[in-house]
Amino acid sequence: MASPLKLEQDVQGKVDSFRARIAQEAEELVSTFFPQKLSELDSRVQELRLQDLSRIRSVPVSETPAAPATAGDGPNRDLQPLQTQSVTKVPVLPGGEGQLLRSNQHLVELIERVKPEIELLREKCNTVRMWVQLLIPKVEDGNNFGVSIQEDTVDQLWTVESTAASYLRRFSTYYNTRAKLVSKIVKYPQVEDYRRTVAEVDENEYLSVRQILLHVRNQYATLHDVILKNIEKIKTPRSTNTDNLY
Repeated sequence: MASPLKLEQDVQGKVDSFRARIAQEAEELVSTFFPQKLSELDSRVQELRLQDLSRIRSVPVSETPAAPATAGDGPNRDLQPLQTQSVTKVPVLPGGEGQLLRSNQHLVELIERVKPEIELLREKCNTVRMWVQLLIPKVEDGNNFGVSIQEDTVDQLWTVESTAASYLRRFSTYYNTRAKLVSKIVKYPQVEDYRRTVAEVDENEYLSVRQILLHVRNQYATLHDVILKNIEKIKTPRSTNTDNLY
């Protein structure tokens, strides 16, 4: 039989100190930080009204070509020079070649406000997940109901972290999609559908960012509720009272 692994006293002390710090921080997160963040994000979600969709539209607008000069009131007033009748007027983007076409500033500001909230959720979930993970006892036969609750909690926290990471990745997808459409507008300024598509992409992104903020808020509520309901089994997964077996 293999002898148990022994750690030097100073190393063991550092490990125990780390476990105690994680436990204290995680319990404060679940009991205090999660409900506070829930209330804060709920107020912010209410500020993002669905009626604001028209306000966030920001599509490059073409300059209207100057109208051709009229021929006057004489008998030949309806006649146009021959060369102007065959020329097609194409709208030009304001500022001319080389101008910076800016992003939708309403959405940029909104995304920059939401991104830190997503990253904060990931960080806090990681701390709580580590706490629960360190509470899982060694593998034994039987009496593992509490351990299964711990493992389910760890899985739920890991899912929240993974979902939050996917939220962060989708922002670059939005910018990339919009950039391609705006490039089309530069190349084909006379095609109105490209402009309408940019407006639709912006509106969909606004709704998506609002939905992400809703999900972040809901995750704080769900994690706070689930962990508090199962806190006894999470902290003490195996009962030492043998009377409970009968």
